[in-house]
Amino acid sequence: MSIIKNIIFDLGGVIINIDTQNVIKKLEEKGVDDFKSLYLFIMGNGLYKKLETGAISAQDFRNAIHRQLSFPVTDQEIDEAWNAIILDIPEHRVRLLEKIRKKYRTFLLSNTNIIHFDYYNQYFRNTYDYNNLDDLFDKTYFSHKIGMRKPDPAIFKFVLKNSHLVPRETLFIDDNNENIKCAESIGIKGYYLEEGKEMTDLFDGSSLAIGTPL
Repeated sequence: MSIIKNIIFDLGGVIINIDTQNVIKKLEEKGVDDFKSLYLFIMGNGLYKKLETGAISAQDFRNAIHRQLSFPVTDQEIDEAWNAIILDIPEHRVRLLEKIRKKYRTFLLSNTNIIHFDYYNQYFRNTYDYNNLDDLFDKTYFSHKIGMRKPDPAIFKFVLKNSHLVPRETLFIDDNNENIKCAESIGIKGYYLEEGKEMTDLFDGSSLAIGTPL
């Protein structure tokens, strides 16, 4: 059995608490009475993936939403609704990441977009004594910056090559099992953080807990 030397963390649902229902609530407050149609528009024509891979700008995304809605909203209102999915970054997770970085090389790999990116980094700066999330890890990888997103195997291969990681010595933690299976297909050790589980449960102090399935 290989010794784990590197840990790659997902962001939303692992480090940051999220709630997709908050987006629906916020949109309804703004006057959207047919969220399903709007959701299908965002997801069905690739708009969401384009935003997450940096293929379109935040303003392109907002403009597409403007055209889809039958009533006026501001760019700020769109951002507020879009960012409503983001809740908080609990302190105990931040402190754990500080501890385990002393023993493991740690990385962040997130499917995200520039609107969310700006929002949670501002939250992080306001809440903790860091400039941004980058300071918590050896290196961070964001889909909108590198033009790829999970579960494309290419994004995992990119991270391995870019940071000189050996797959069998690398653990990937994500709350999406499809992403885990993709990582495992190229030799990375995966841990599926199911709903209700907490990433801190995987560690004993700064070390992976004995019995953590790898």
